[in-house]
Amino acid sequence: MAGSKESLRGLRRSAQGGATTWADRIVLYALVGAGLLSIAAAPGAGTGANEVQIEGDAGYERIVSLEADARFEVPGPLGTTVVEVAGGAVRVVDSPCRQKICQGMGAIEEPGEMSVCVPNRVVVVVRGDSRGSTDAVTR
Repeated sequence: MAGSKESLRGLRRSAQGGATTWADRIVLYALVGAGLLSIAAAPGAGTGANEVQIEGDAGYERIVSLEADARFEVPGPLGTTVVEVAGGAVRVVDSPCRQKICQGMGAIEEPGEMSVCVPNRVVVVVRGDSRGSTDAVTR
């Protein structure tokens, strides 16, 4: 009985902000380690140069640098969508869709921006490191 009273006192002292136990330290180190691993494994972490990912119908996919000027003909169910990378930006030049919203988007160049032609199933996404830019400001 006396042993259990001693262990209860130790638990009470630990819960009241006393010395940390080895189990407390293990949990703390595990949480810190998991946090660091999640930061290191985050998508886009550490990619300094911006790149463009172009996806189309039937598994079409290209990933190219924004610095490399090029033109791509992306197949889709309605026909061919033409995507152009030039001057550090990318844009949809021509698409067989009716409303041409993807063309109206204009050039995109910042990481996270995208241009999508929904009817022709073409997605153009700028990927890269955007840590230096502000996404939104609230007051």
